[in-house]
Amino acid sequence: MTQTHNRLKLWVLLAAGSLAVMPGAVIIPVLGEIEQQFQLDKALAQAGWLASAHYSTVALFSPILGLVANRMGWVRVLVGSLLLFAVFGIAGAWTTSYEAMLVTRLLLGAATGGIAAASLGILAQLYPQEEERSQAIALASSTISLANIAYPLLAGLVGATNWRWAFYLYGMSLPIALAAALTLTDRSNPERPASDSLLKGVAANKIGTLARDSRVLRFLVTLLLTSATAYATVTTMPIYLKEAINASTPTIGAILASQAIGSAAIAAFGLKYFTRRLGTVLCIGIGFGSMAVALVAIPNVLQASLLMLVAILFGIGLGIVMPSHYGALANVTPPALQSIVLALGTGVTFLGQFLSPGLYTFLLQSLPEAASAQTTTVFYVAAVLVLSMGFLLVATFRSLIQTELSSRLRRQARNEP
Repeated sequence: MTQTHNRLKLWVLLAAGSLAVMPGAVIIPVLGEIEQQFQLDKALAQAGWLASAHYSTVALFSPILGLVANRMGWVRVLVGSLLLFAVFGIAGAWTTSYEAMLVTRLLLGAATGGIAAASLGILAQLYPQEEERSQAIALASSTISLANIAYPLLAGLVGATNWRWAFYLYGMSLPIALAAALTLTDRSNPERPASDSLLKGVAANKIGTLARDSRVLRFLVTLLLTSATAYATVTTMPIYLKEAINASTPTIGAILASQAIGSAAIAAFGLKYFTRRLGTVLCIGIGFGSMAVALVAIPNVLQASLLMLVAILFGIGLGIVMPSHYGALANVTPPALQSIVLALGTGVTFLGQFLSPGLYTFLLQSLPEAASAQTTTVFYVAAVLVLSMGFLLVATFRSLIQTELSSRLRRQARNEP
């Protein structure tokens, strides 16, 4: 009975955790229509800021609400955040100006931060054993991958008649809030308060040690730029598709979902194979190459079916680059600091997504006016950036590449996979 009850709790947590990707996944398929109706300024990347603004408050409120939850109870914070998620998300459907929608996006990010922090906190309580917890986290990662596919498709279908209808998908958090209130309970853990664990985990001297390691810094910088590039691509895609082929909202949602399918497929079936045989740095280089090819192809393909294939290729490249960055960060970091550097990597990823519109606005403004005014220029600039990062990483980490290849040869000599 207990095992069945725990499984039910896990499914509720997985449903709640999947909402972490919903803020961006719902708005991006209808972003082109929002830009047209609100007459947003392309030069200021206003559409991009609508899609990325929530990341700033996710990053800000996740630790704050985590500490609040440690005092008030994780379930209370989760249920409250789920209710506010619906309120702030649906409020976007009623806005009539850019500024008003931007405020709702920031508030939605704060609620998302509470959901993310509380879900992980309850998950840690539910599975105190490391092996069980690792399995649950792996299942959560798979759920998020599926959510990245399902939510753009749903938003495209629901928003086909009017973009405002897509925002009502945020109301999906209401039944999840009810299920959480009925099934989840807090467990006291006086021996290991979450706040103490958090403070120990981010000790200033450990972060200082990482900041002095040039290898860590290089990987963090390229991780930030990769995250910014990926988000610039997916936020520009619906605007470009609307302009170039007058794509319908369901078609845009399907193309965006194709990118997530590519990422999920390579992560599930190919990444481990390539990493074992080539090492993390060469995998990053190959992933950047795949992304660059896809980015150049996007402005030159005018058929929706072919664009889906291009989006899958972009997703495959991204699905190689992002996890390989985390693997490389762990490889160049002492075991005692690996959890810290991976947490930093996650924070840098969110930061890159938030800064994406500003970064690409700066890059485009440095180009001639005729080029910067074209939507397609974003894809070409992104292709040059990722290709440059790939070449630089492979060139500057030759010793690490050699070490990883030598490790593979030793495993082969011992007949290990």
